Amino acid sequence: MLYSPINYQGNKSRIVDHLLAVLPQNVTSIHEIFCGSAVFSFASNVHNLFLNDINTHITDVVRYFQNNEADDIIDQADAIIAQYGLTNTFYEGKEPYPEKKHEGLSRYNKEAFNRLRNDYNTDKDIAKLFVLLIYGFNHYLRFNAKDEFNVPVGKVDFVKTLRDKTREYCQATKNREITITNYDFRRDELYRDVETSAIYYFDPPYLITQAPYNLFWTEKEEIDLLHIIDALNDSGYRFILSNVVESNGKHNDLLDRWMQQYNVKHIYRQYLNANYRKKNLGHADEVIITNF
Repeated sequence: MLYSPINYQGNKSRIVDHLLAVLPQNVTSIHEIFCGSAVFSFASNVHNLFLNDINTHITDVVRYFQNNEADDIIDQADAIIAQYGLTNTFYEGKEPYPEKKHEGLSRYNKEAFNRLRNDYNTDKDIAKLFVLLIYGFNHYLRFNAKDEFNVPVGKVDFVKTLRDKTREYCQATKNREITITNYDFRRDELYRDVETSAIYYFDPPYLITQAPYNLFWTEKEEIDLLHIIDALNDSGYRFILSNVVESNGKHNDLLDRWMQQYNVKHIYRQYLNANYRKKNLGHADEVIITNF
């Protein structure tokens, strides 16, 4: 299983094995319309990848991994960590940083993290952004209306597991033909001149969940997307759609009615919905929908 060091909201690490299990063998290219960190595409053995996301910040990070070697990325991160005086328990161990309950390393890193965040918001250095993702709360990638990275400091630093994920994810981006775009999902170019041996993968924002990145996804966007997928099906294209039918007591009736015409695999799971203010255990009926 491939895990991304980027904890981009909604990334598919938890269900990537289920997605790979339904991926046909004779696919010549994957077109990921809401790619995020593109874990599914990079975990596949498909050579030609077309990755699209309207969020330019996440695609900039993907390009950073694509265009650099893992050792160089890690060396750059370590240099920034040292420059700002952030903790680095991979080299120093945990002994110098005794942790209080539920606090982790946040007390030691808060001031340095905030300085780094301010500097990044001024110079937009992609290597600094990667370090912010490592040290930020839950490794989230989030920006405010002023295009400023606004995630608070988290509880961990650049531990071995994150270094391993960095190497694995970086390696997965190599030796591929990758095209990256930043179009709205309704853009005609995303569906033009594509061979029928390709497959489209859609992982849109979820209509019934309350994550911040879902706020601008309304029933109109949902209907537009389902019409696009129906048109692809009518034109002989294969697709995979991952979504949630039920979550935390809410039900997506629109999706439930629409998906009856296709093949549906249900993945029932529990998840921890956590932020600084609350933690609660939620239930989800996640679905993988295909036309093959």
